[in-house]
Amino acid sequence: MRMVTWRREEDAVASSIGTMLAILVILTMLTVVTTGWAPEWTKSKESEHMRVVESQFASLKALLDQLSLSDNTEALVSTPITLGSEGVPMFSADSTGTISLMMATNNNNFNTFSVENSTGLHQRVAYGSIMYESQNTEYIDQQFIYETGAIILKQPDGELMITGPSLIIQNLTRGLKVSIVLMSIYSDGSMYTGKGTVGINCRLVQDSIVSTETWNPTETLHINVTTSVYEAWYDYFARVVPDSGIDSGDYDLSVDEATGTVHLTLRNVYQLITDYVILGSSLDMT
Repeated sequence: MRMVTWRREEDAVASSIGTMLAILVILTMLTVVTTGWAPEWTKSKESEHMRVVESQFASLKALLDQLSLSDNTEALVSTPITLGSEGVPMFSADSTGTISLMMATNNNNFNTFSVENSTGLHQRVAYGSIMYESQNTEYIDQQFIYETGAIILKQPDGELMITGPSLIIQNLTRGLKVSIVLMSIYSDGSMYTGKGTVGINCRLVQDSIVSTETWNPTETLHINVTTSVYEAWYDYFARVVPDSGIDSGDYDLSVDEATGTVHLTLRNVYQLITDYVILGSSLDMT
């Protein structure tokens, strides 16, 4: 009888050990999934979503460029922006995003772009921007900003101008010729945070105003950009101006970090062509 009892006890111990090992295997697998596989999958999905938003901002810019050339103030068109991405079921939550229509005001002159000559006789100011900001759970958070015809990427480790504004600087025999399209974004300053897709409605508020100024003798031109992404604008000018064949003595470039203003001074300018456009934008969450 004792031998039978011992055998039963041994079977019970073996069964308990087997159950514990099975639990340990399951816990190990869950640990691998929750600490390795699920975060990497989530990170990959959020990274892909950032590429989608970048593509959507490129489409937004193309749409606004087309509107600026249409001379049709009656047309209302829309383009989508996807807020957030889906998480991994049971392991990670969905991410969200914020879309903001930003305007410059008397108390906040961020997102303004001004062009004027040394005598102040020619002055144009573009204002406003459209910004998407991610709230990712694993992938690095990013902002995509459209302002003055440019698209800028901002993240914690730096800023990059993905697509520059419509700015052409030519070094000709008579001096510098500068051509620029100033795109203003008029909106109610609305903002929305959440998931899903939000439409951005756009329309041409005012037909483009093209003006040409020719100076003899040449003039000094001041371009000032006040923005939250001044590093990207500074790097853009630092690359584009020398690449246009402008001698170092014909321009100055500086940044005031306290105000977020980039100053570009161009000397020996004989002609300035500006195309001034006002575009309206609003959020469509239907």
